[in-house]
Amino acid sequence: MFQYEIKRENDKAIVLLNGSLSLKDTPKFRADLKEQIDTEAIKELVLDFKNLSYLDSSGIGILLHAYSWTKEKKKQVRIIHLSPEVRTIFAVANLLDIFQLKEPT
Repeated sequence: MFQYEIKRENDKAIVLLNGSLSLKDTPKFRADLKEQIDTEAIKELVLDFKNLSYLDSSGIGILLHAYSWTKEKKKQVRIIHLSPEVRTIFAVANLLDIFQLKEPT
């Protein structure tokens, strides 16, 4: 099961992801991310993967769209708290260099 919560903090939209992101979850999640990126006051999209256990290729596709949308609008996208399991998926998909990844403290 996949859930997410979007919090605003100054000029950031922080998206807390929980569970397993797969094809059936992507349409609404994609629309909500696009809405945040399109919001003028938001300068950075922060995706918190602390409680995300898995994502499939459709989830990766959404992340690539988010990256593209933020670059078009001259904004930032950053991923924090990447678990070892999801980090492996990112490594296999060659995504580690695309996203600004921050290690948990």
